[in-house]
Amino acid sequence: MDRLIITLVIIFASLAAGYALKCRVAVNAAPDSLRKFDAMRIKIQKIAMFGLIPISAMLSLWGLPAPAPRLLFLPVLGLCAWMTGGVSAIMLSRFLSLDRRQTGSMFCCGSFTNIGAVGSLVCVMQYGEQTIALASLYRLCEEFFYFAVAYPIARWYSLPAESAPRLDFTAFRMEPVLKAVLMALSMGLALNLFGVPRPDVFGTCASASMIAGTICFLLSIGMGLRLSSLASYLRESACLSLIKFLIVPVIIITAASLLGLGSIDDGLPLKVVAILSAMPVAMNALIPPSIFHLDLDLANSCWIITTLALIIVVPVLYAVLPAL
Repeated sequence: MDRLIITLVIIFASLAAGYALKCRVAVNAAPDSLRKFDAMRIKIQKIAMFGLIPISAMLSLWGLPAPAPRLLFLPVLGLCAWMTGGVSAIMLSRFLSLDRRQTGSMFCCGSFTNIGAVGSLVCVMQYGEQTIALASLYRLCEEFFYFAVAYPIARWYSLPAESAPRLDFTAFRMEPVLKAVLMALSMGLALNLFGVPRPDVFGTCASASMIAGTICFLLSIGMGLRLSSLASYLRESACLSLIKFLIVPVIIITAASLLGLGSIDDGLPLKVVAILSAMPVAMNALIPPSIFHLDLDLANSCWIITTLALIIVVPVLYAVLPAL
């Protein structure tokens, strides 16, 4: 129970602190102050994305014991989770009779998942530092999927149906965040494979970096929260929550169980998969709707609603996980 409370406090206190800062700056603030505030928000986010979270993954992979071959299914399960969420969101959009711009936003929210910050935090708080490496393996292909698959699909939905060309997945670019993640994972795996002993203190550093990175990331998210459009998209947000917290977890947990992950290390990999497959919409789900002129308010609402739903989802996870 203490771990549950601490996890929820970290998540919502960080979000609330960021939003409180935003409200304070917004009151009678000069345009120059708002620009400086936004620049500070982006810097805090970059510290988490390019520094603390990748460092945590590197240190944890460095200390990972010789992995069971079945753990190689973790990246595949991650891919399946994002594709399941995206396809389910498209099907749901058709059922709700949404237009192309709204469908594109729903696809982004269905596939983009907050694994690196919130998902890893829940894993670490419940099961310790060794879960960071498992979470890193699960999200090994995350950035590739987002930039090589999700972005082209989002761009395609921004075009009118009558003039939309065939989907093009050839315009892949090595984005900076992808380079940072790959560099960290490569360094951690290289140190592990070459048998370089990891000092014990680095295990504590890995956990501390993950928690600090999560706080920075959620603080920056709170600094950019927009609550004005929530009421307009409650139906869509509620339906997307069913995808994120029910449909995707049931499918991915079942697949992980059939692959035998429950028989490794007292079922720890299966528990990590269960947590990561039931996480809310990621902050970066708002990027494609913004740059491709999709329905940004819809994406913002789904992101906020699913994040707030953690106050219910995390306790349910803590109650269910011992049975896996």
